[in-house]
Amino acid sequence: MTSWRRWSRPDPMHSRLRLLAPYLFVGPAVLSVAIFLYGPLIASALLSVLDWNLLSSDISFVGTANYTAAFGNADFRLAAWNTVLYCAILIPAEIVLPLILALMIHSVRKSPIQGLYRGSLFLPTIVAYSVASIAWSWLFNPVNGLFNEILGFFGFPPSRWHTDPNLALLCVCLVTFWKTFGLNMLLWLAALSNLPHELREASQLDGAGPRRHFFTISLPLMAPTAFFISVTTFFHVLDDIVGVIDVLTHGGPAGRSSSVLYFLWQQGLRFFQFGPASAIAMIIIVLVLTVTWLQFRVAERETHKA
Repeated sequence: MTSWRRWSRPDPMHSRLRLLAPYLFVGPAVLSVAIFLYGPLIASALLSVLDWNLLSSDISFVGTANYTAAFGNADFRLAAWNTVLYCAILIPAEIVLPLILALMIHSVRKSPIQGLYRGSLFLPTIVAYSVASIAWSWLFNPVNGLFNEILGFFGFPPSRWHTDPNLALLCVCLVTFWKTFGLNMLLWLAALSNLPHELREASQLDGAGPRRHFFTISLPLMAPTAFFISVTTFFHVLDDIVGVIDVLTHGGPAGRSSSVLYFLWQQGLRFFQFGPASAIAMIIIVLVLTVTWLQFRVAERETHKA
């Protein structure tokens, strides 16, 4: 009897392991987030109020001088304005045009060629930014590029394309859109495929045409997908243009195609101005959080209603 009680008595070590098990599972994820997310964020906040290049031993506290210098920098203001233009052009384009393509592909869903359309339109998404930018730079070549050859064939004068200050930003937008629209197209297509067929049949019996059915039934039902695409597209636009700018235009000519993230990369990793770069990073973080909060406040309520 005594041995049975000894055997049935809980092991203290086993009890401790059971208590620690949740923390052991969650610990690596929390540690990685703390090191690679919050660690750099805190370091950027500290560097933004210091004058230090991380190499010398001379460290001085400058307060808000880096922030003031950033707003007083004409190149940063130009990059910020360019970023506004990028968002104004690319965000609507990457939401509306993929939706139109998804509707066109969904209309031939019973055809075996739908897979070919879907795969060919999604193919640019898996191409690296460097490869895509180099390929488009050959097309944009002012001397013997394909686009100028086409213009010459129809009797038009050649264009400077991405080396033209008035066209460089539009060229970056074109390459970025070509590279990234496939993902949103698949998301829209998945949302369309999950709509109940009974609603379409019921709307047809009530005399609703395709346009009315889409705007009154299909689009409200796809509100969660639309909300997700609108939020993620904003982040993608800010990040995607950097790779295209770096290969295609290098921010030129005269900074006309730069963006705030590309300007941040130049200040921090090319010129080693870590104080001003960190100040710009904190400004970007505040702006991104503000825009994201506004998106959730405005769009999430309508999404839940749908």
